[in-house]
Amino acid sequence: MSSSKSSTKTGSNFVAEEWINRSREEKYISLQDHDRDGYNYITGWKLGLALFLVNLELTIIGTALVSITNDLNDFVRASWVVTAYLITYTSGLVIWAKVSDHIGRKSTYIASLITFSAFAGGCGASQTMVQLIICRAFQGLGAGGVYAVAVVMLYELKPPNKLPQITAVSAGAAALGNALGPIFGGLISQGSTWRWVFLLNVPSGAIAAIVVFFVVPNNYPYQGLRRQKQRLNLKTIDLTGAFLMLTALALLISGLEQAASLLYWTSATVIVPICVSAIVWVAFFISQWYFTRPQSLVEPVFPWRFCQNREIIGLLVNSFMTGSVSITCIIQLPIRYQTSVGDSPLEAGVKLLPFVLCGPLGVTLTAMISKNRRIPPLYVGLAGSIFQMLGLIFISEGPPNNPNWTPLYGLEVLTGMGMGISIGIVTLLTPYIAEKRDLAVASAAGTQFRFLGSSFVVSITTAVGNGWIKDQLSSSLTSSQIDRIFESTASINDLPEQLQPTVRSTFVRGFNLQMHIVLGFAVASVFSIALMWRRKQIRVD
Repeated sequence: MSSSKSSTKTGSNFVAEEWINRSREEKYISLQDHDRDGYNYITGWKLGLALFLVNLELTIIGTALVSITNDLNDFVRASWVVTAYLITYTSGLVIWAKVSDHIGRKSTYIASLITFSAFAGGCGASQTMVQLIICRAFQGLGAGGVYAVAVVMLYELKPPNKLPQITAVSAGAAALGNALGPIFGGLISQGSTWRWVFLLNVPSGAIAAIVVFFVVPNNYPYQGLRRQKQRLNLKTIDLTGAFLMLTALALLISGLEQAASLLYWTSATVIVPICVSAIVWVAFFISQWYFTRPQSLVEPVFPWRFCQNREIIGLLVNSFMTGSVSITCIIQLPIRYQTSVGDSPLEAGVKLLPFVLCGPLGVTLTAMISKNRRIPPLYVGLAGSIFQMLGLIFISEGPPNNPNWTPLYGLEVLTGMGMGISIGIVTLLTPYIAEKRDLAVASAAGTQFRFLGSSFVVSITTAVGNGWIKDQLSSSLTSSQIDRIFESTASINDLPEQLQPTVRSTFVRGFNLQMHIVLGFAVASVFSIALMWRRKQIRVD
């Protein structure tokens, strides 16, 4: 009997036991080992560089999006360029993390990095919007693996008392990529062609893959484990759960994007995908419950025990709500500046700086305050959620007749700071809340839920905003004029001068409506903090 049980150990349990055994023998990787060896193989900044790269790609599209859609004459499907990336990015996070448990961090990391870089080249070569959307989807799949595996490797690189520094490296690199993306996108779109937004990732990704190949030891961080056991563990990968998750996400976002394409919400092409998505989501959670049973050999991509842990639920809900704010603002603010004010991509990127620069600052402050001032991270997270909420309350009330409303920049600071704090808290608390066996999946799930929130709310705000703007413009413009605007927003400049202020103020009011939707999710993030409450608060040592 004991032999039978031993033969059915899951990959996660096997890895956990090996970690314990190696700890006892003092053969595991530690910061002290790195200090003595002079950091001979891997250091945090090398992983942080790749985290920066994939998150740069998330936001660089924000200021380049109008230029892309104007060139390809398809503004109405602009959000697909963002959500196609986010769908596969989100779906791939947990999947890549689970795969890395079986075939090793290094192999998984390089494979995902190659996928990301190759399809970035495909994006740059795209001649139609459909080609671009397809390549973006595959690029996002690779990016999800780069992010998920890099974060886990950072957790494994250093001992627990260095967790604030790990948080600063991982979340800070990601937030910095998000911050600089709009500026790079504006510079490239205005100074050259938008295609370089994607093509620059090809050499960058190749260099990163080469560096990882040479500096990361094989089978990191469990050097010496036998390859035979890892091959056997491939049987435990939850392909069913992975397929159901990807299908559910794709159907949900597809329905929302159809609504964003100026179709009515009652249209079958909108309702059917959303309803089928709901059914697939139910099937997904049933499968995760089934595969989490003790007798199951399959390791679920989303363990059912997450649903039974109040604190993890709170962490994931908070991450979802934070994602609803972060990427939606990064995408919609530049569009507001370019459509309502007539700014260039670079000017829109500069005006977005107060928001995106405060993200990395918020992440850094979270680590510093939680570590040095002995303040429970939960209190810091509550402050971040409140900052987001207050900023969006006032952003959503911007005057339509004053597109260059100066207070908007200060509100970007407040909202961006809250967003950065919230991202940092999720990264910081994950190792304290999740079980050791679930660390890889939990760290990926936190990011996954953030970008699930992003893709979901970007689709909703685009659908509602586009439909509302079209209805409002129908009283002032002809149907052909409206169609031209939704093909290329540059056609606003071709309208009679007396109509341009009306159209631009309509886009401001549409933006305000979108921010009211985002505000609802920001309010929910405040309440999600309560789910992580405990009498004796977590404190970072």
